[in-house]
Amino acid sequence: MKKYFFIAALLCMFTMTSCLKDDPLFDWSAMKSVIELPYLQHNVRVSKVSPGEEVSFDLYVNYTVPYASDNKEDIKVTLGIDEDLLDSYNASLGSSGTYEILPAANYSLPDVLIKKGERLFSTKLNVKTDGLDAGKKYIIPVVIESVPDGYTKSGNFGYVHFRVDME
Repeated sequence: MKKYFFIAALLCMFTMTSCLKDDPLFDWSAMKSVIELPYLQHNVRVSKVSPGEEVSFDLYVNYTVPYASDNKEDIKVTLGIDEDLLDSYNASLGSSGTYEILPAANYSLPDVLIKKGERLFSTKLNVKTDGLDAGKKYIIPVVIESVPDGYTKSGNFGYVHFRVDME
């Protein structure tokens, strides 16, 4: 019985080592860094806003590297508005209300530059509510439009809705 056990152990030892020569399932060295809008939810809302009141949102753009020192260059990111997101957003609400795109004259998207040695760009997105209708709901569907070559824009965290609910 010991003889069979010894032979089985030797057989396992020599046949199992072939697994060590396999190629890895994922090549981590080919992975590109990701640029994202790092919000816990895709919706940021300010409610009960009176016409003429200025609203301010925190706008963040993140570079997903473990340490800020890993960022070896300035990274220019272009933000834009995706009106197609409005239709899917309104469809998700059902009968609870409908949003419309906030007029471009009421806000200005900033130029985004994640500086060398940093991971996070942050600024304020200021919204003027002059000329907006009371009782209406407005939305700014902000997306990452472009990132430099060698970087990837996030598929999951590539957009955020800034919502302004007028009083």
